[in-house]
Amino acid sequence: MAELAEPGLEQGRLRVSDRVMAISVTGAHTLEHIYGRSFQVLIPSIYVALGLAPFHASLLEAVRQITSGSVSMASGFFVDILAHRRGQILAFSFALIAVGYFLAAIAPSYTLILVALALASAGSALWHPPALGLLAERYPEQKGLYISLHRSTGNIGDAIGPLLVGALLGFTGWRWIAGGGSPVMLVVSALIFVYLWNIGGPKPEHIAIGQKMRDQLTSARSALRGSGMGSIFAVSALRGMGDASLIWIIPLYLTQDLGKGNFEMAFHVALLAAPGVISGPLFGALSDRIGRKPIIVFIMATAVLLPVVMVLGAGNIVTTLAIATFGLFYFTVNSLTQAAAIDIAAGKRLEGTFIGLMWGSNAFFGAGTAIVAGLVASKFGWEPTFYLASGIFFIGFIASLLMPSTGRSTSEAA
Repeated sequence: MAELAEPGLEQGRLRVSDRVMAISVTGAHTLEHIYGRSFQVLIPSIYVALGLAPFHASLLEAVRQITSGSVSMASGFFVDILAHRRGQILAFSFALIAVGYFLAAIAPSYTLILVALALASAGSALWHPPALGLLAERYPEQKGLYISLHRSTGNIGDAIGPLLVGALLGFTGWRWIAGGGSPVMLVVSALIFVYLWNIGGPKPEHIAIGQKMRDQLTSARSALRGSGMGSIFAVSALRGMGDASLIWIIPLYLTQDLGKGNFEMAFHVALLAAPGVISGPLFGALSDRIGRKPIIVFIMATAVLLPVVMVLGAGNIVTTLAIATFGLFYFTVNSLTQAAAIDIAAGKRLEGTFIGLMWGSNAFFGAGTAIVAGLVASKFGWEPTFYLASGIFFIGFIASLLMPSTGRSTSEAA
């Protein structure tokens, strides 16, 4: 294991060790998700306060997805080109989240709220390519584990945030909650900027941006050609589509159809994340030993059934257990498809590029299905959207059977 710090980098600063880098990046990810997932709990309050229709509520999620996709696809490519600036990019990510949610809190109209959410979502999207690229680069033999650990710390935030917001909604309005954490995010942004300045390594003596862009594009085309990467991206996108058509629906279904209170609704949203704190790293470590594909196939098959069970439970303990079981696997497929893509692109310095492309495609397709789900809910009610998600997951399950085998089992076989 590397020492605490290593000398000899830009401007005489010390290089943060692998262990400290991993703890810092994964720990900050928790705070980023406390904010991001909390917004799901605020949607019912915004829905009532502004007198929205289901379609308008779906646009709140769609705008976040579209912005996230656009920024992910562009930032992943440029993060690999400007790898030595990854620390500053991570700091800017937090600052943008803080500003975006503060503007959403003070926005006087629905349209301006959408604009502010776009800024906040851009900040969240900007975090993942440099963070996951660093973890994959520093831990090449354990990338499944460390990418899953990063996701697991996000799950901690996803569990804490909804419970915190659900409790606060009993005392204050959604605007105070949305903007209240912005000062904390700005302070953390400043700490990341100073403490992780050299996290991306030394600055190259000469950066020929044009040539590096051409080299990146050539490497990306080479990695995509005949590698099975298309099926990996398809599974990731279909999983994202199913999630996007379901996750924002659950809190509205619980409050509008089943009459649950804010805290009970928030508890169920937290259940979407809490089980994954433990299961995510376990699945990630297992994928490093047996490969990514068998785990992804199993999770996609399970996902086909769970949305249907949520509806059939009609708000009783069966619905609660189905949501908790869904939370065991919620983000695992994303982590494992990211690891699978990096397996194929290993050694080409394309970690950020492929992570950005994958997040981007997920977000673009997810935005479309979120809008479709909103239209379905407007015409037929909340319950049919669960069957829509189940159908998308089934197509994703079929696609997962076509994936190449990657991970530790592949390297051992080679």
